[in-house]
Amino acid sequence: MLYTIWTGAENAIRLANPRNLAGKVVIDTTNPLDFSEGIPPKLAVGHTDSAGEHIQRWLPDSHVVKAFNIVGSPHMFKPEFPGGPPDMFICGNDDQAKATVTDLLKAFGWSVIDIGDIECARYLEPLAMVWIRHFFRINSVDHAFKLLRK
Repeated sequence: MLYTIWTGAENAIRLANPRNLAGKVVIDTTNPLDFSEGIPPKLAVGHTDSAGEHIQRWLPDSHVVKAFNIVGSPHMFKPEFPGGPPDMFICGNDDQAKATVTDLLKAFGWSVIDIGDIECARYLEPLAMVWIRHFFRINSVDHAFKLLRK
């Protein structure tokens, strides 16, 4: 699992040596946050690229799956919210890797929605900004997303 601040992600990958992660599933939890103008942060990457895509390029022989980027760390395992488990949106290029991450997420208590390939991180990272901006307004990590279906 890659769980770093955005500005340290590339260096962390370099230190881990991408060859050591070849063929492995890497869960990308990062959001490309820019704190240069203070709090709340802004996205440093977006619209035509994403942190998820950067990470996949930095780990070309790994199977990167974006997950856990839309919730605070206290709720990553066994999230308990009124109305049942929240939804975790994921994306990545390898179907088997996404199946592995889906199994892990379900074991952790999540409902999972696969939104497509790693380019879809372009949508998950701005969605995380909704979560982040709400956090700064209420000063609480006690919120998550649920896609309502009919």
